Amino acid sequence: MATKYRGYRAALARNTTGSTYVTVASVLEMGEPGSTREMIDVTGHGDEWKDFLSGAQEGTEFQMRLAYDPADAQHIAVKTDYDAGTVKKYHLTHPDITGANTGLEISMVPVGWQAGAPMDGAYTATANFKIVNPGVVLITTP
Repeated sequence: MATKYRGYRAALARNTTGSTYVTVASVLEMGEPGSTREMIDVTGHGDEWKDFLSGAQEGTEFQMRLAYDPADAQHIAVKTDYDAGTVKKYHLTHPDITGANTGLEISMVPVGWQAGAPMDGAYTATANFKIVNPGVVLITTP
């Protein structure tokens, strides 16, 4: 039977410089990073079945919702990345899962930013990201 892990212990860290990643604090929700693959129709006349070749991958959109603190350095950095259209790498890791191929490195660009203050909830911000080349790569976590 496969081991199961609590999702709430996962952490998302933003690349600041070189190999330095800083955890984005107060993440309330994270989407599921991934990709889809375009299919190329190569069906010939007379074929009984349609025939396809696997095409290029396209990154999906990834959403991160924060308990937003406008004074937090990483929250400011994500908003600044959105304003500038900057591609950044993020690490998605989980402290309970370590070793080879246990984390994800995700290259993405912010494509949406919303902030709101509901009457009965926390001040929040949601950043939408588009995953770009090289997409989602498995990494080793300590």
